[in-house]
Amino acid sequence: MLTLKPLNFIFKISTTDLELVYTESGGVRIEVGAIPLKSIDKEKCVNIEIIFSIVAEVKCITLNFDESNYNGFCISEESSIGNHLENDLHHPDSGFYEVIDSKHLQENIKKYDPRDRLNLKHYIVKGYDSYIELIASTYYVNELN
Repeated sequence: MLTLKPLNFIFKISTTDLELVYTESGGVRIEVGAIPLKSIDKEKCVNIEIIFSIVAEVKCITLNFDESNYNGFCISEESSIGNHLENDLHHPDSGFYEVIDSKHLQENIKKYDPRDRLNLKHYIVKGYDSYIELIASTYYVNELN
């Protein structure tokens, strides 16, 4: 069972299309449609990019995450509620998550980061009919024009 912690993220991913770009020297750039939580118009969709500079592993799965993992995941309510109270611009089911106590990360951490310097985490970015899984370090988010 995967336990997903919604990240403190001021968007709700709302897209039928994901774009994933990987370069060996530049990391990963994911472009998705999202609704800004600060927007008065809750139907307004903008393009955002999530950029991970240090990436050990990335894969794109062309299946709906919720359907393909039915009964195989839960969204951490404790994290969702706590983050939601701290920041009104947080969605408890944003579509962008860290996998808590990831078995996959634990099994591969020594291979990807033998000196434990990269602070790698297991992330999931959900689209509509596909999702992206990453073992990566820090990220940042930009709203595109």
